Amino acid sequence: MRRTIEKNLQLWKKRTLRKPLLLRGVRQSGKTYLLRKLFAPSFPAVHYFDLEQDRTAASIFNRDSLKPEELINALEILSGNTIDIHSDLIILDEIQASPRALTSLKYFAQDMPEAFIAATGSLLGISLGYSSFPVGKVNYLDVNPLSFTEFLAGVNEHQISEVLKNLDYRKPLDEFYHSRLWTLFSEYLSVGGMPEAVSCYSNLRIESTLHATEEVRMIMHNLLNSYLADIAKHAGSENSTQITEILKSIPAQLGREVNGNAERFRFKGVIPGKNKYQNLSGAINWLVASSILLKVPLANRGEQPLSAWESPNRFKLYLHDIGILSHLAEIPLLKKEAFIPGFYKGWVAENFVAQELTASGMNQLHSWQGGKAEVEFVIQSEGISIPVEVKAGRRTQAKSAGIFAGKYASPLIVKLGFWTNSLTGDNKPTLKLPLYAAGLLADQNRIRRAAERD
Repeated sequence: MRRTIEKNLQLWKKRTLRKPLLLRGVRQSGKTYLLRKLFAPSFPAVHYFDLEQDRTAASIFNRDSLKPEELINALEILSGNTIDIHSDLIILDEIQASPRALTSLKYFAQDMPEAFIAATGSLLGISLGYSSFPVGKVNYLDVNPLSFTEFLAGVNEHQISEVLKNLDYRKPLDEFYHSRLWTLFSEYLSVGGMPEAVSCYSNLRIESTLHATEEVRMIMHNLLNSYLADIAKHAGSENSTQITEILKSIPAQLGREVNGNAERFRFKGVIPGKNKYQNLSGAINWLVASSILLKVPLANRGEQPLSAWESPNRFKLYLHDIGILSHLAEIPLLKKEAFIPGFYKGWVAENFVAQELTASGMNQLHSWQGGKAEVEFVIQSEGISIPVEVKAGRRTQAKSAGIFAGKYASPLIVKLGFWTNSLTGDNKPTLKLPLYAAGLLADQNRIRRAAERD
C-alpha cells in the first residue's frame, strides 16, 4: 500500500544536516507502517522502539541527561545491536508516551544532526500541551487517511489511478473512465481511507462487495471505539463526556439543512445547558488537535490571508475520514451488491472534499459567507482566492461562486459535482471537475494554467 508522502521521506533522508522527523496523525492512519514497511528498506539497518508498549525503552529518556551520545548507547544496550548514526534509521514509535523523549529531539537536532531519527505520535496535538516540546527543532510530516488516488492504488486499480492523476482539464474524460471512476468513488465513500479498512476491502471486494463492506464496517466500529477510549483516557471524565457528544453530533450537524448542504456548527442542543462557543470550545479544540475533526473557519471576506477574516465561533466541522463518517451516520450505502444511487448528500460530498484537500497538503481550509451567498471552500493560490463550490446534485447553476469571484477578482471559478471535467468561459473561466478529482486542486501549476487558459 503505497503513500504519496513517501517522496517527502526520501527528501528528508537526502538532507546533509537534518532535524528529527516527527510523523503526526490520527491513531491508525498508517504512521508506523509508513516508516517500518515503506521507508525502512532504504536503510541498511533499522532500530525500532515502541515507547508506549515498551516501558523500558521509554525509561531511557527519563534520565537527567539527554545527551544524544548517552541515549544512543542506552538504546544499543537495550536492543543488543550497534547503531550507526550515519546510516541507520532509528524509529521512536508513539513518542507522545514519553514527554522526555519529545524533549530529546531538540538535542538530537542540535548535537547530532547527522542521525536519522524518525518519530511517530498519536494525539500529539494534545500531548504537546503538557511537555517541553522542541519548537523549531523537528521536521513535521502529517499522515492522513488514504486519499482517493491512494485508495485506487490500494485496491489494485493502478491504471485508473493513473488516468485520474493525469486528467487534462481541457479535455472531457472519456465516458468509460468517468463511469469507472465514479463507481470506485462510490466505494471509497463507504470504505474511506483508513489503511486497515482499505486493506481489508482490497482483499475481499473481488468475491463480494457487500461482504467486504460489512467487514469494513466492523473495522470502522473498532476504530471509533478506540477514539472514544482515547478520549476517556486523556481528556478526564467531565471533558470526555462533552468531547464524545460533540463527535457523535457531527453527522446531525452536517446534515441538518433540508437542502443537503453542510452548515456551520451550532452549539445549541449538543450538550444541555451549554449553548455558546466558550462552553464547548475546549472540547472542540481537543477533537481538532487530535486530528479526529477537521475545522474549516468561515471567512466573511475573500482577501488573503483569509485567516484575518475568521470569527472564532463561526466554522464547520468535518470528520477526518469519510468512512468513519459513513459509519457514524449509518448511511445505507449498499443494497443487493449495488451502491444506492443518489445518496451523495451535499454534506457527504463536502466532507470528502475537505478530507481530499487536507490529504493534498492544504492544511488551512476556509469557507466563505457573504450575506446569503456561501462558497464551500476557498483556495489560496499565489495571492489569489479561488472559490470552490461543491454540488451533490446535478444542478450546475449557482450564483455564490460568481458573486465571490466578482467581488474579489478571482481569475477562476471551480465547481465540483456529478459531471465530467470541462473548462469554459474566457473572461472568468469556470472549471468543472467531478467530485472524485477534488484532490487535483492542490496542484498550483494546473490551477494557474486553467485560470490563464494558455
